[in-house]
Amino acid sequence: MKKHGDRAKAKGQTAVVFTLVIVALLGTIALCTDVGTFYMDWEEMQKAADAAVLAGANFLPSTPSTAISTAQQYAQMNGIQASEVTNTQVSSNNMQIELDAQRTVPYYFGKVLGLTSQVISVRAVAGLEASQTATGLVPIGIQQGSYTLYQQMTIHLPPQNKTVGPGNWEPLAMGYCTSCDPGGSNYKYNIEYGYQSPISINDYIYTEPGQLNGPTQQGINYRLNQASTIDPSGTDTNHTLNDPRMIEVPIVNFNNVNGSGAVQVLGFAELWIISVDGSGDITVEFINQVVANNVPSPGTSCWGACAPVLMQ
Repeated sequence: MKKHGDRAKAKGQTAVVFTLVIVALLGTIALCTDVGTFYMDWEEMQKAADAAVLAGANFLPSTPSTAISTAQQYAQMNGIQASEVTNTQVSSNNMQIELDAQRTVPYYFGKVLGLTSQVISVRAVAGLEASQTATGLVPIGIQQGSYTLYQQMTIHLPPQNKTVGPGNWEPLAMGYCTSCDPGGSNYKYNIEYGYQSPISINDYIYTEPGQLNGPTQQGINYRLNQASTIDPSGTDTNHTLNDPRMIEVPIVNFNNVNGSGAVQVLGFAELWIISVDGSGDITVEFINQVVANNVPSPGTSCWGACAPVLMQ
């Protein structure tokens, strides 16, 4: 038979164990609450950093300094303090931008366990990839070939029913049936404002028949005149993202196509317009440029018309 003292001793031991369990449980709950808060802070910072580098990547590769300042600005707009940004840099080839940030977050419930603060770190990297789909294309089809970036050249409009070779271009019918565009008004409109429906690699586009030297010259000159107001000091390597001299065009395969016929889209190029003459010859430079609303082609290197994408 147990003595009364033994029962009291057992109750006391149970109370001690119960108290320790409660303390441990409360400590665990406290840590879980703090960890949840840390995760929410990390998630918000990571989203802000991702948005920042994507915004900055729009200015690659031509103006890396603007890419950096834009990324920093967007980070602050989305809740990251300037003092929390520990690094913003562009890669040596100007094709990627990185932003790192740190924030010291205090423990609230964890203070009862002697914990004071936790450092949260985020890192985001955005880069440029080739475009799979483009919107706002100008209906100037460039024959596939080898072109040098940032080198002035004249692309020629050959006579009708003649073979279109490298260095030549031909009008394309975008958003309008072939032979339904007397005078080339729809074609000229698409030069001035861009065709606002998406076109993807491997799509087929019909060529635009007829004598279109006049509409071509009018449409290109419209863009050149607009540029004198929108971005008068813009150059091929330093311009605003809405400078009208910057146009995106499809790279196509004109082989075995004479007159009106469908041509396959092989890629996209970004051109900087310099001048146009009455015969339809256009002086341009091929440039690298991020284009708004372009859909990237995963795993492909950027040449010409690019799209920003998160790398990390």
